[in-house]
Amino acid sequence: GFMRKLILLGTLSFISVFAIAKHHEQTQDFPFKYFLQNDIYTENPEMFVSTVADFVGSGVLDSRGVALGLYQYNAVGRFGASHVMMFSYPDADSLPSPTLMTTSKAHVAFTQGMSTAGNTPVQSTLYRSVKEVIPADGNTEDIKVFMNYFVKVSDADTYAKIWLDLMKKNGSTAYGLREVISGDTDGVTHMIWMGYGSMAELVKEQERLYASEATKDALIEFAKIREIKRTAVLTVAVESITETISN
Repeated sequence: GFMRKLILLGTLSFISVFAIAKHHEQTQDFPFKYFLQNDIYTENPEMFVSTVADFVGSGVLDSRGVALGLYQYNAVGRFGASHVMMFSYPDADSLPSPTLMTTSKAHVAFTQGMSTAGNTPVQSTLYRSVKEVIPADGNTEDIKVFMNYFVKVSDADTYAKIWLDLMKKNGSTAYGLREVISGDTDGVTHMIWMGYGSMAELVKEQERLYASEATKDALIEFAKIREIKRTAVLTVAVESITETISN
């Protein structure tokens, strides 16, 4: 029903029936390949949230297996955006058609609602997943806060190998590495994210991560091939990912 499909406000959860990983494994792959990140400044956050909730509730994204998330920036520096609206696509064929925004009533209403909320686009970036990881049991409903790093990398393969190896050594169970296909204006080539249950957990886990010998070793290698362009902390506002995965 409609309410079941409606969003999880402030939560992120993945239905456990999707978890096909073996019991001894800590993680499973996140089933999305492409991500369209829209960085937006809004004058009316409440209207923005309700517009996204109505759009997801319309079910228009379901047939293509597309998920939509809205996240609030908690710490972003001078970047100028207040929210991230992220569309997640399972494959290339699920990416939007050229006429979708003008022919779909739900999309037209969504566009009008965004305008009424006083939304101003700051930046839009299309990413391809290199690796996306969630807990093995599929239960990530406690993951509500994200640490993001936007980096410029000169050796993508080496960077991916070192960073993903570091995440495994750290015992992390919610993280991802995405490469920029197009749209970034700051020379960013990759974005990495790490998921936590709260701001307090984020700070404590980041401190633990940076105190480890594995991280110190990795940072020596990173210094040769990557430059951090900006960082951000995000909190979930609206998500449709649970329903998308379970359908």
